[in-house]
Amino acid sequence: MNTNGETPWYRRPQRLLAIACALLGGLLIAFGPETRAAWLATATASQTNPEPLWDDVIPTPTPSPLVVYVSGAVVAPDVYRLPPGSRVIDALQAAGGLTELADIDGINLAALVQDSQHIRVPYAGERMALPAESDRSTDNGLINLNRATASDLEELPGVGKTLAERIIARRETQGPYRSVDELREVSGIGEKLFNQIAPLVTIGP
Repeated sequence: MNTNGETPWYRRPQRLLAIACALLGGLLIAFGPETRAAWLATATASQTNPEPLWDDVIPTPTPSPLVVYVSGAVVAPDVYRLPPGSRVIDALQAAGGLTELADIDGINLAALVQDSQHIRVPYAGERMALPAESDRSTDNGLINLNRATASDLEELPGVGKTLAERIIARRETQGPYRSVDELREVSGIGEKLFNQIAPLVTIGP
């Protein structure tokens, strides 16, 4: 405590305020122009080159693979998934290549593959039927469940003689198939097999 009875300077608000104003004024005089210039330069640069927001970036959609069925004179007939833009030759390579008995004279190896397409490689000496001449398939080569014979159905992956006969028996006893999903009602066709053959068949017009 001050023995003279006077209040210390640091307890006088007026003096503290005056000292703070003096210090602030000195700082503005000494550093004010440079600080303002630096701040303006930073603000201008941020407006000229704004950083992109993550929410504004639209991801590029990934194209779906092409599901095709390759059968006939190939090493491994089966259903295959190919990247978009694939050609017939890519599908044949995915199936392990051609056998020695393959006849590819009537096949355009450079043709683009379509989703759900059935690519069949004929054997030597076998006449390759054109889609327009076939009574069992539509324009895109799908096997018609309501017109296919047992031999036609046996070309499907996982379908043997017994299962082909069951598919036909169901058609003859309960009437034409009204949707491909009705294949699930055939004994011996589980979900895995159904997912394999569903893209390869149709019920026709």
